Amino acid sequence: MKYLYLVVLMLCLSACSHIESDAPLLDLDYAEEPLNLFEYVDSNWEKVCFLGPYSNDDAALELLGFQWPLETLTSVWVNEGVTLLVFIENGSIESYYEVSRGRYDFSVFSNSCIKRSAATFIKNGSKVVQTQV
Repeated sequence: MKYLYLVVLMLCLSACSHIESDAPLLDLDYAEEPLNLFEYVDSNWEKVCFLGPYSNDDAALELLGFQWPLETLTSVWVNEGVTLLVFIENGSIESYYEVSRGRYDFSVFSNSCIKRSAATFIKNGSKVVQTQV
């Protein structure tokens, strides 16, 4: 009987660790460098803002300058495996994407924004480096 309780407990805990998010994933071509974000996001965005792992609604407010329900729309606030890229146009969110840190770790830009004209990157080891300033 103890084993049955243990199995049920393990199943419950493993179900809780699954993180679901409605945030779209940005499908990047990792073989091509430099990586130009304007080639992957088709809107007229002016800047891209980066929110790293464990960023919450307060971090979004501080970076973006307005309320946005990051915790409702994304998994970045509970997921260390992604960075959230938020594309801004005219002071509002045009689009946002979660990007896995596995291949391109944009978390080095956490809590910062970069203008569209400078949103070109290369990989240096496991980190992403901006190629233009």
